[in-house]
Amino acid sequence: MKLLSFEGYKMLNESSKAFEADLDKTLNENIGAALGSPVKFTKIKNNAKKYQQALVQIAINSLDYEKKKAAGNMDKSKADVLKAANTQKNQALKDQASAISDRMDQLATTPGLKKVASIAKNKSKMAAAETALKTADGEEAKALKLKIKGLNAKVAADQKELKDYEKADDNKADDTPNQQNLDNVKTDGKDKDPQGDAKKKAIEDAQKEVDKAKAAYDAVKDGDDEKAKLQAEIKFKQAQQKKAKAEGNSELVQGLGDDIGEVMKKIQDLDKTPDDPGAKLEADIAAFNDNIEAERTTMNKAVKDLEQAKRDLKTGRGSEEQVQKLQKAIEDSKEDIAELKKGEADAKKQLANLSKPKESFQPLEESVSEKFRRLMKNV
Repeated sequence: MKLLSFEGYKMLNESSKAFEADLDKTLNENIGAALGSPVKFTKIKNNAKKYQQALVQIAINSLDYEKKKAAGNMDKSKADVLKAANTQKNQALKDQASAISDRMDQLATTPGLKKVASIAKNKSKMAAAETALKTADGEEAKALKLKIKGLNAKVAADQKELKDYEKADDNKADDTPNQQNLDNVKTDGKDKDPQGDAKKKAIEDAQKEVDKAKAAYDAVKDGDDEKAKLQAEIKFKQAQQKKAKAEGNSELVQGLGDDIGEVMKKIQDLDKTPDDPGAKLEADIAAFNDNIEAERTTMNKAVKDLEQAKRDLKTGRGSEEQVQKLQKAIEDSKEDIAELKKGEADAKKQLANLSKPKESFQPLEESVSEKFRRLMKNV
């Protein structure tokens, strides 16, 4: 392993900013994948930056540890302390990265967003591998180069799929099984119960509504009637939401609710006249309010779940990993609420500026007649 100088480590930290800028650029190039979920897209992008920072920092910590170890001049006890400290730091970062990764998976509720999350993770792993490569040599360097090449191929493949996202048959987040799949589920007649049968019937009925709404959505051709297409999309997502409720999937219900809100905002934008910027700002403010309240609801639930997770941890029924995941979710919600409030405040400020009466400007030069009348008052 090649050791870096102090200046080399300084450059290494600066290059991590370049990695972050490259990640941001790559994700922005794929912003079309948001498709009705711009808030979730932004959250995934913000989490992706934190995920990359954690992975790159692990690589930097490992390089720093190797440098200090190679420097020598320390007894075994000091070497053990140094190793333990590095292991502890990196484990904390790994736990953080794992929690962030899970959060990104939760936010990726459509095929397009799933691809964005995959691109973000693989780009982050590439940044960490490229950091480690700066001091690697021999077989280690070859292995890292192969890893980077493989990750780069995965990113390229995901980006290619995203370019055809709107043309794909499954690009509308219809991840639910069809009726045929439901009929093929194996059941044991001996274990039937009324509640189970009622739930299965409710799911089957909801699936029929999903299929019907999907067919209606597909029947509206793109470009013919944009508003009708959006209204059909709302009915489709409402049908999916009903099925998610029947299945007891509260997280998917919440995600689809967010998506429906975004589609409704698009309809409001279509109804506004282009010459009425005030109406657009008012709609933006209303959308910010809705998203803030939805995020507060999510955060409050996470707070309650965290309290229970801490109690479970004390009794040995829970895990530290679950506690960290919930803490991360609460932290993300707080950041998202702050960001949404800032957007709301900016929109309100712009609306207030529109409402201000325009100042009337007086001519700088006084006419002869005005000057005569003014002087005559003093006579």
